[in-house]
Amino acid sequence: MANRETKVVVAAPNFGSALQIAISEHLKNWLKPEEIARRSVTDDAGMQKERLKQALVQTNPSALIAISVRPDSDTIAAYTAADVPIVLIDEETAGVSTITTDNRLGGQIAGEYLIAKGKKKIAIVSGKTHMQGSYNAEQRIKGFQQALSAGKLSILPECMIEVTHYSREDGISVMPKLLHKGVDAIFCAAGDNCALGLLSVAREQGVRIPEDIAIMGFDDLLIAQLSTPKLTTIRQPLNEMAEAAYKLAVVHRNEILRKPQRMMFKPELVVRQSA
Repeated sequence: MANRETKVVVAAPNFGSALQIAISEHLKNWLKPEEIARRSVTDDAGMQKERLKQALVQTNPSALIAISVRPDSDTIAAYTAADVPIVLIDEETAGVSTITTDNRLGGQIAGEYLIAKGKKKIAIVSGKTHMQGSYNAEQRIKGFQQALSAGKLSILPECMIEVTHYSREDGISVMPKLLHKGVDAIFCAAGDNCALGLLSVAREQGVRIPEDIAIMGFDDLLIAQLSTPKLTTIRQPLNEMAEAAYKLAVVHRNEILRKPQRMMFKPELVVRQSA
């Protein structure tokens, strides 16, 4: 199998989430600007399939690194036939290499921590479930529910809220409902950006954080250290994940064409002031 010039397509639905932006920025530590072809492929399954195939034809890449994208079997077959390995970050499917965090464990750690803090009426704000690209959101919820069940607690259906964009605006829009429900803790499985939206509304309403409501995020982005109060969160090792994606896609590209690999990183609890 002949080597080819390094040209990695880095794809994400829209590079709109803080996670997608952070990973794509981390990849610049190992790939030169001219070695990266960044492609927004949308959340729409049909459009995503078409744009991924366009990237293959137009770019002639040496590899595809896709963030929060789950290509279908036809797309995988087209890339495989062209000797172009696929590395997925924050998603997984058969026939390609995968890099992810143990999202179920992350949810479990969050639940156990809030229970240990004596919280009883706990809400969860997550990404959308039961749709393409929802695997990790579902895993975080399952881990969280497992921890609460072990602590003889449960989440009221109205305290399980799904958001679309993992954004600060999402957090701002759902926080009034959770305040009305009288929750004493929120695990924002939809990420740190969304958690900052929750925090901003709490501050405006004079809610004491964490005394009245504890708030936890997910990812440990830089903004988690800059918020007021600083955000307690579940850390994904994004830089290490980006490095692993680079090594699979560039250093070990021939090997993963023959035998895709699955790498799972362990999440870590980062305790700050919000919970």
